[in-house]
Amino acid sequence: MAVERKIVLTDNVDIFFEELLRILFEKEYFGFLDAAKAYHDRLAFYINKYIGILQGKDAPPYFNRYGSNLKYITYRANKATLWYIFYQQWDNVYLIRHITNNHVAAQYFE
Repeated sequence: MAVERKIVLTDNVDIFFEELLRILFEKEYFGFLDAAKAYHDRLAFYINKYIGILQGKDAPPYFNRYGSNLKYITYRANKATLWYIFYQQWDNVYLIRHITNNHVAAQYFE
């Protein structure tokens, strides 16, 4: 029997997800609320499906402000946007500590 993964969001990440939908629509990244929601939902689905499945990479030192021993995985949303999902792991528990994208944080990666 496979061990089930448990995914937990910090309060800041939970707020990020709430705000992301609003920002995507209000800043007109998407013309329709349904399209913004679909984008938001794909990011959340990816995290739930692949965290702990994909090999995490060590986070650059800049991101230590969000926790120690952070790993990250990436999600390519489209040609222009790459999301970075940072987490800590204890056995089968994955604590999502921070989410950002290449438009904000590309300079911190090699």
